[in-house]
Amino acid sequence: MSNNHIILMGEYGDIIKKLDGSKYCIRSKYQDELVKMKEKSKGEFEEFNERTGKFIWSYPEKIQQLIKSNEFTKSDITMIFYLATFINGTGYLAYENRVKLNKKGIQTKLEIGRTLFGKFFNKLIKFEILIPSGDHFKWNETYNFYGSTKGKAKPKTLVRTYVNQIRELYETKNEKGKRKYSAINLYPIFALVPYLHHSSNIVCKNPSVQDIEDIEYFNLKEIAELLDLRDSKRMVASLHSLALDNQTTFIKVESKNEAYLKLNPRIFWRGTNVPDQNLVAEFDMIDNNRKKK
Repeated sequence: MSNNHIILMGEYGDIIKKLDGSKYCIRSKYQDELVKMKEKSKGEFEEFNERTGKFIWSYPEKIQQLIKSNEFTKSDITMIFYLATFINGTGYLAYENRVKLNKKGIQTKLEIGRTLFGKFFNKLIKFEILIPSGDHFKWNETYNFYGSTKGKAKPKTLVRTYVNQIRELYETKNEKGKRKYSAINLYPIFALVPYLHHSSNIVCKNPSVQDIEDIEYFNLKEIAELLDLRDSKRMVASLHSLALDNQTTFIKVESKNEAYLKLNPRIFWRGTNVPDQNLVAEFDMIDNNRKKK
């Protein structure tokens, strides 16, 4: 093989064919299988994302910074995540019809009073999460962004945040027409995102570890402490009551007096491959049994 050609030779050393090296390459059967597996995995992930819907990218480290900051309340964290779902391809907050949101539009979407909105809005401006642009606003893409990751960050450092699911949790109404879940009720979902293991969605201390057996999960008492809640039993009951279109949000897994939590991968997913079928099936199993009761 020369620098410019791939030479195919016969049994007796005779040249059968010359191929342009800039257009063709040689790979082993093993390499060929790896390529096929990668393409299959990519296709399965695309199908999962298509079923689960549009998503934005979120930075786990930035989420942690907001949570640890004394400037932002639990309700603020929920509202920040909700607003981020309105980021469009150019970085502006916009409606589905691409019309950009102004200040009044943002307040209307949040469904909060003037005084509370004023305090929250001023924080967003002060900490440059929202960036004014005329009468409209860009979202700081070091927190969340929509579209290609090229030139911004590696996907494995980000979390897929599924838009329709976040909006539904925030917007869903009860029988009286009021929001079913308060911003504080929803806070644990967002506060635990930085601790999601990349391939199992287990809430843990070492989310980047590769092997499942090496996961150091948070027990329920530790999770309650993370969330600044006193009663772990009440916390679990509250998390279990959060339903997304009749889909379970959190699963509690118990074994020998130990318990840990998993978050539904249809809401947040940190992995770079499609979620394991067994993980998705776990949530489906619980939902199917709940419907029978």
